Amino acid sequence: MQTRDTRGTVEVDGDVYHWELRRQPRPTSGGRWEGIAVTLRLQDFKREAVVQFPPPLRPNGRPDVEKQFVNVEHVRNAVTAVIEAGWNPTSRGKPVAFDVDAEGR
Repeated sequence: MQTRDTRGTVEVDGDVYHWELRRQPRPTSGGRWEGIAVTLRLQDFKREAVVQFPPPLRPNGRPDVEKQFVNVEHVRNAVTAVIEAGWNPTSRGKPVAFDVDAEGR
């Protein structure tokens, strides 16, 4: 399910995680592109994970520069993936960045 919202919640294994859109796709140096980035936070805790999705591509292989919607199902997949990758949402510290695939895995 895609949403125009820039923030929301997802439930994973009975826990509620808050997500917020941090950035839309943007160009970087060398003609490359970054995809959307979403921050995740377990309810009642402050430790964030920044999940970076790959840039969306058009059928011709060029980056899609249109404003992107957030796919809530992919955010749910990303929560599971970053926890498996070592993110501890109940710990303290700086935000941790993770790269995921287009489906949040």
